[in-house]
Amino acid sequence: MPVQQLNGTTIYYEVHGQGDPIVFIPGIAVSHGMWAPQVETFARTNRVILYDVRGTGRSGSMAWSTRLADHARDLASLLRFLQIDRAVICGVSFGGVIAQRFALDFPYSCRALVLVDTFSELDPRDGEEAALILMTWLASPLFLLPKGWLMPMVLNMYQSWPFAQQHLRGEVPKIRGLDAVKTRWMIRGVKLTGELGRIQCPCLGIVGAESELAIRLMERVIGAIAGATLEQVPHAFDPTSLTGREDFDRRLSRFLLSLVEAEKGGGSFGTACDDLVGPTIRFRPRQTRRRAR
Repeated sequence: MPVQQLNGTTIYYEVHGQGDPIVFIPGIAVSHGMWAPQVETFARTNRVILYDVRGTGRSGSMAWSTRLADHARDLASLLRFLQIDRAVICGVSFGGVIAQRFALDFPYSCRALVLVDTFSELDPRDGEEAALILMTWLASPLFLLPKGWLMPMVLNMYQSWPFAQQHLRGEVPKIRGLDAVKTRWMIRGVKLTGELGRIQCPCLGIVGAESELAIRLMERVIGAIAGATLEQVPHAFDPTSLTGREDFDRRLSRFLLSLVEAEKGGGSFGTACDDLVGPTIRFRPRQTRRRAR
């Protein structure tokens, strides 16, 4: 069993394929298994690293005192154990929050950053965001429900995306309810926007276009990172990696190729990305950081 004692906890991990390393960080409460479709795509060309973050899958438990920085150190410890100096870090939703913290705390280990359907903070002064904060807290006890009750609720949310339903059906039974509630408690006060201007590595944001609020939250994240680019995937919803799998994989593949081309040619990442991505729905923020809405 690939379980390693790291940073005061146990971390379950998997490594697939060979090549430039890319780490996929799952969303809240689910295990590394949510990235199974991306293993199929990217293990052909890359060294794919999956792991269960604290409180999920086969990794150690969350504590009420666990902080976001602990999750970033968990990942840094895993990369050191695997003797990986630098990797592309890709996180979805809560995994994207961990990815932001990792890029800030361990900049030399982050070759590039891919942020998917995530956020850097929620503003309680904004009506929609305040409602999201309230809904998140009211929904937290649902994690404690018997899996037979929780499963229909999750599947109903994704009735328009049968491929996502198929994969989430395997993830719901693995949810560790109390750990999920502790994770929700931990991220209640996340405020990363003001720090994101320190991120210097290439950054791609991907968001499902079905949620205007999700797009707005991602614009805040990407707008704070100089030179970052946001792409919308039509007819997709969090997690876009499952609800828009083929489109997501295509965009991520182009981004990875653009990194290689830019590094080989010694040119800027932005030029290589522009040449390779082609016609997509894109948002390129100004180089200066925008004020969070």
